[in-house]
This record gives sequence, structure tokens and C-alpha cells, in this order.
Amino acid sequence: MATRTWYSLPSVNVLFFATVREATGVRSVEMEADTVGELLEIMKKKFGKPFLDAVINPESGKLKRFFSFMLNGKRIELLEGYDTRLEDGDRVALFPPIGGG
Repeated sequence: MATRTWYSLPSVNVLFFATVREATGVRSVEMEADTVGELLEIMKKKFGKPFLDAVINPESGKLKRFFSFMLNGKRIELLEGYDTRLEDGDRVALFPPIGGG
């Protein structure tokens, strides 16, 4: 019979900016998750409808177009996307589209 190993989930600091901050009502929060995708699912449940309406594409269940998830200063698209694994102490930032001209 195999022994099951128990461990705690990585604790990460999540920072919110601009309209994402408005939707969550906080600047930052400590959360626990194994991957960026799991973290997003936890945020959906924690912050509910305002977060879903502001940030999530209802068809894909992922971030709306041009929103950015960054892990320790790197876009998740340059890592392993939503499958990117998290480690204790990581800093995750969620940005809305940046406009300018």
C-alpha cells in the first residue's frame, strides 16, 4: 500500500491593479494554490461576480483578452501558461489591458 504524502500548498502574494483592484476591493491578498490556473479558479470563487464580470471571458473561463498575469515579473505566456507551477513566496500580479496612445 502506497503512503500518501501531505504537504501545504504554496502561499503566494497576489497583487491587483486598476479595474482588477476595483473588482476585488483589495490591493493584494495572500492565497494558496499549486498552479496559476488553480489560483484563477480560487479567485473566481473568492471575489465572485464583480471579478468574473471584469476579468473573466465567459466563453473560455480564462482571462479576458489583453489582461496580463505575471509571475515574479514574467508573463505566464512566456512560462507554462495556466499550468505554471507556483512556489512559496511567489508574487503574482494581475493587470487589466493597458491603453495609451
